[in-house]
Amino acid sequence: MFNRKQTKLTLFSVLVMSFSIIVTLAAAPSFLQQNNALAQQDAKASVQEVSTQVTEALKAYANAIGAQYIESEHTPIQVNQTLIDQAKGVGEGKLVDRAAYQSAQEHLKTANLMFVGLVPQLKNTNQDDIIEVQSGLLVLQNLFNYRAPFNLVEDTGFGVVLGHLNNLPK
Repeated sequence: MFNRKQTKLTLFSVLVMSFSIIVTLAAAPSFLQQNNALAQQDAKASVQEVSTQVTEALKAYANAIGAQYIESEHTPIQVNQTLIDQAKGVGEGKLVDRAAYQSAQEHLKTANLMFVGLVPQLKNTNQDDIIEVQSGLLVLQNLFNYRAPFNLVEDTGFGVVLGHLNNLPK
């Protein structure tokens, strides 16, 4: 069936394929480590971008309702949800700058979409931080929609969202 030349060629092809498989398997761990490092860098950059979007949303919201924006510490705090739910004047807030309000909504929407896309990449992180950020973004959206007083928005934005974002990989 096969002559000697074909047999040698076939054996040589098998030998080359085996060698290439061995080289590939030997390189796989370093490739996987490199890929993991790139994923961590992407996650860090994404967390920072979400943080930036939330900060810009808070600034724009302050401008929209005529409040003063003051940069504060990003340490997690417990927010009394009952106080937010019972806040007087919620839904009756007046806009000073409609364009700033729209900008605040867009920044918050972007932050929320980015964070939802980021969650699968956040491995080896405290799940409570992820839950707090997600719920904090939703609370912020509700506070924006009801034009809540800036002190409530500020507490939720800085204390919950940004505070717990800081606990994620950076």
